[in-house]
Amino acid sequence: MSDPRRIYSESNVPVLRTLPSGLFSQNGTILSSRQLSELNASVLQYLHPILTDLPEVYEAVEKALENYERSVNLHSKSNKAYGDLMSIDIPDNYLQKKWSTVLRLQRNLLELETRNKALEDRNQELEQQVEMLRNTPQTNQSSVISFKFNWIPSVLKTSLLFHTSPITAVAIHPYNPYLVTASQDGMMVFWNMLDFSEPVGLVKNAHSKSINRLFFQPKSSLLASCSSDQTIKIWDLSDINNVTTPTKILTGHEHIVSSVVIPSSNPNVIFSSSRDNTIKVWDLLTGWALHSISGHSDWVRAIDVVGDYVLSGSSDTSVRLTHWPSQTGVGLCLGHEQVVEDVKFLPDVCNQYLDNLGTSRSDDTEYEKLKFKYAISCGRDKLIKIWKLPLPEFNALKGHPVANPMNPYGECIKEIRGHKSWVRDLQVHYNGKYIISCSDDQTIKFWDLETLSTGHGVVEPVKVLQGHESFVNCISIASPRGEEATDDNLRCYLVSGGADSRINVWV
Repeated sequence: MSDPRRIYSESNVPVLRTLPSGLFSQNGTILSSRQLSELNASVLQYLHPILTDLPEVYEAVEKALENYERSVNLHSKSNKAYGDLMSIDIPDNYLQKKWSTVLRLQRNLLELETRNKALEDRNQELEQQVEMLRNTPQTNQSSVISFKFNWIPSVLKTSLLFHTSPITAVAIHPYNPYLVTASQDGMMVFWNMLDFSEPVGLVKNAHSKSINRLFFQPKSSLLASCSSDQTIKIWDLSDINNVTTPTKILTGHEHIVSSVVIPSSNPNVIFSSSRDNTIKVWDLLTGWALHSISGHSDWVRAIDVVGDYVLSGSSDTSVRLTHWPSQTGVGLCLGHEQVVEDVKFLPDVCNQYLDNLGTSRSDDTEYEKLKFKYAISCGRDKLIKIWKLPLPEFNALKGHPVANPMNPYGECIKEIRGHKSWVRDLQVHYNGKYIISCSDDQTIKFWDLETLSTGHGVVEPVKVLQGHESFVNCISIASPRGEEATDDNLRCYLVSGGADSRINVWV
């Protein structure tokens, strides 16, 4: 029976002989004399508390290690002086720390191999596209623009592991290459997207509790953050390297603030939703609350704003459409079976893909005045729903829109059953053709609206990204730097944040 204490069996000898001689030190081992002493000392350090009741065993191991080290170094004619191995100065738990380092390096190696494979696949795709463009007659700049315009990420550019708490919010600057990430411990971190080696700044206690949403004021460097500490804070990121305190703190909610939105149509007004069942409208210049809207019977989880209308999703499982200047509810979408986690108005560019779904009516032209027609929602029932929103009816006596008494309900024109767990967040691709969703099933999925409107049966995503080891809580896609989606304005970045404290940047 072979001795189980042997490190190498006889079958390993031919393999060891083939290793480069440079791997071995003068004493014939892979370790130097100092490394060998530290290894032996760390083994004794590890065994000392374990063999407290067996001192004779410990002494035998210590003597055997010292004799082995002496014989190895004498064989190599080393002048090393020998002493008590336990007297060698090494940190506490040295063997455990070294082993943890090995495991971490192995994990990093696996991640690099996976990333390298993804890059090789992406490089092959690009080579094929370049070859196709070369063989296409009259190839011009519009072909390149079309490629960026329909871009879908496929490569994990980097994983940022700076946070030590679950990531709860991410936001990409409207025009500068800056990324802001926030976590459950209230910390906010700033990154330069041209160099992710280190953060360019951070505010450790930006909020005293979890930061639930980040939102940039359109076309500016003002950032709004909302938190479970019941506050909304405004930050000026014009000098992102020196952000320490907020410029304004908005207080008035009586429970967790779950979402904030600053609409492009009115960038001096900020909207917020809360677990106190309300939506509040604030003057961003003064910090005063202008309106408090009560329509939901439970926690208002998410909101979106277009013009004079706010769309909201709640734990009461409903999606509501409200005319916010008059605080009047004008529409209701029912169909989710559990908490609604996120809602979004779909821009007009999506209409071309969705108009052949649901029912058509002669009054569809009225939607052009509203600047919206469709919306999307997701929730804990694992569903994504696309709604045709109801048309409000203008009341001349009241002087503002009211719910249409004949039909105040939105029509669910498409239901997507594509995730295996809660769907947390939604984003609309800048080309208006793709919807992006993230879920507790650890995936990010891309849905083609054109395919939804023409396909039958089960809906399949056009792309699935997997790079998190836990729930994917939030996603953000870089918006064009200008109003036009030209080649110079498009930025091909998607960022995701997970409960694994990991921020993934996809390109």
